[in-house]
Amino acid sequence: MPRAVLRLLSIALAASMLLSVTVLSPDRVSTWIEAWVGWEPVAEPPAPPPDPQAVAVAERVSRERLYEHVRYLSSGPSRVTGYAGAQRAAEYIEAQYRQVGLQDVTVEQFTVPVPFDRGGSIELVSGSTRLQFPLHALWPNHVRTPTLPDQGIGGALIDGGAGRLEDFDGRPLEGSVVLLGFGSGTGYLRARMLGAAAILFYDDGQVTRAEAAAKFLQVPVDIPRYWVDDLTAKALRGAAADGTARVQLSSRMDWIDAEAQSIVGWLRGDDEAMPMGQRQKAQSWGDQVILLHAYYDAISVVPAIAPGAESATGIAAQLELARLLQAEGTRYTILFVATPGHFQGLAGVNDFLYRHSRVSEHFDEKMPAAQRIDFRLFLGLDLSSHSTTVGPFTMGTFYNSTWQTDNYQKNLMAHYADRFEQYTQQTFGEVSRYQDGIAPLKRTWKNYMPVRLALDSEAAIFIGHEALTMVTPNQLRARVDTPVDRIEFVDFDGLTSQVRTLTGMLYKATRDPGFFNDSKLILRDQGHSLEGHVYWFDRDVNFAVPKSPVPRGMVTYLQPGPNSVAGVRTLIATRTLPLESVDDPTTESIEDPGWFRFDIVRNRFTNRIQAFELDHDGRIISAPDMGEEGNGTYPIDAGYGWWENKMLEVVFPCRALSFLEVVDPRYLSALDRIQVLGGNDAPPRSYSWSYIDNQSDFSG
Repeated sequence: MPRAVLRLLSIALAASMLLSVTVLSPDRVSTWIEAWVGWEPVAEPPAPPPDPQAVAVAERVSRERLYEHVRYLSSGPSRVTGYAGAQRAAEYIEAQYRQVGLQDVTVEQFTVPVPFDRGGSIELVSGSTRLQFPLHALWPNHVRTPTLPDQGIGGALIDGGAGRLEDFDGRPLEGSVVLLGFGSGTGYLRARMLGAAAILFYDDGQVTRAEAAAKFLQVPVDIPRYWVDDLTAKALRGAAADGTARVQLSSRMDWIDAEAQSIVGWLRGDDEAMPMGQRQKAQSWGDQVILLHAYYDAISVVPAIAPGAESATGIAAQLELARLLQAEGTRYTILFVATPGHFQGLAGVNDFLYRHSRVSEHFDEKMPAAQRIDFRLFLGLDLSSHSTTVGPFTMGTFYNSTWQTDNYQKNLMAHYADRFEQYTQQTFGEVSRYQDGIAPLKRTWKNYMPVRLALDSEAAIFIGHEALTMVTPNQLRARVDTPVDRIEFVDFDGLTSQVRTLTGMLYKATRDPGFFNDSKLILRDQGHSLEGHVYWFDRDVNFAVPKSPVPRGMVTYLQPGPNSVAGVRTLIATRTLPLESVDDPTTESIEDPGWFRFDIVRNRFTNRIQAFELDHDGRIISAPDMGEEGNGTYPIDAGYGWWENKMLEVVFPCRALSFLEVVDPRYLSALDRIQVLGGNDAPPRSYSWSYIDNQSDFSG
């Protein structure tokens, strides 16, 4: 072909391409090309009409019942585990399980250490006037509670405003009691550093979850901190204005071994055989178990005032689901479980899993056959009311403090996200009310979780079970962990919409032979236990080795991450056995006084185990011995190791000193390392310390 013809064809092709994106619209050109080639567009099949039965079941979700559940749970005493409201909630849930017709309803007991506020008061003396008001202690700094001596403390009352340094100018802070708005951040540390004897917080309109997390620390520093109600705050602020008022405070908060109750109920499935399909062996519907879990406790930085209305939405949804699914029946078996201790490092769900279902053969073989419960899927409920959208998440941030995406876990659990999306489409004819939080299109799960969440399903995943939690995405949970998490702030329209979505999805799931994930991918049980003894090195008891047990000591480690994950505490604690635990405390046994155990350590890292003895006033009087005869010989850092690990920790009698705002003078940054030296410039025989590791990374 002549070169001139080729040139003309090239020019014509270029001109036509230019015209297709300038003069002519690209879609018209595409239509001409498709017609010339003979391509026919493939029409998408029409969406199936909504399932009328599923719609009918979902529409029977009662807004009034949801309101009544939340109202009852949030209107009584504090619902923090160990407080009267938690016991009241357990009795209510057990009664509801029985009322809706669940079978084999049982209550299981376990203990968990919690700080218990035994009450306090503040006496205001202004001129000739004496007034007394209630006083409520804040959450402890690590193990150090705000307990005061029996005689209490007194001092001049000062209004510290927002807790800024300029707010303290010209104020005699030494020995004073400082009144601060709750929105003052960490201003209370400045007040304490300048000599304040105690801090009083009041509601200044900024009582939020983030502010609550700033009001307690991960180190056992002695800072008496308290909450006063609106009436008290008004009287105190008025009295503080003239500069002559004085107050006298009394308060007591003790660590107790709280008796907690998990409630379990069954909704049995069919005995009929399932279709074989791709299954390797015959199975009956009823042998396949879905564990539907919700926690029922609440949390507040002021433990004695924990209405927990927003935190009650998950258990309210579970109770409504139990009523509707029991009425409609189910092909799969559903195990309903309600646990407390959620906010104590997921203690409740860990206790249930340790007792009943371990993937590890080591622990499974030790489990009594009557206690063993095999389930195919752990499905948690962790809702917030201020949205109409809900969806499954398999990753949280309690076991995953660095927000990593586990692609193996994501790929394994993506099957359920697809199924739930299909059920939503089949039930409601659209999916705008559903959000995939496992493998979302063009995003990650983190895009829908603006704040850290501790999901109970993380505990099940950690020990090898397929697990996910239904979560309300894109929620800040601003009032969780505060004393103002009340029912008037709950959006029941949003909650009702979410529960209708959940009802439609579960109605379809419990009738779908393809619901479960028959994959060759499996998860590994990573939960190891740790037990040991806490001793003093008393040479009158044994000259060579530590043998003097420490009864009722606090034994702790910190889960990686901040002090609070949306209210869930990262301080994991247990207590050593008391002297009366054996008949003869001089004889040695595995479980003698001073013995402790963590059934499931919550991570795979080396953990620093810190043991303390506290006196009547909450002060630390024995602490981990970091000297050569303590940590130097019996390390307090416990490795991941074998399935069941053992250790011995030595503590020594001591008196605690608190240092605030310690700065490295060489770099003008927060101190990251501590070296303790005696008068001879050598480490003492026994000493201890506790500080925030790598604090310069976030405090400068």
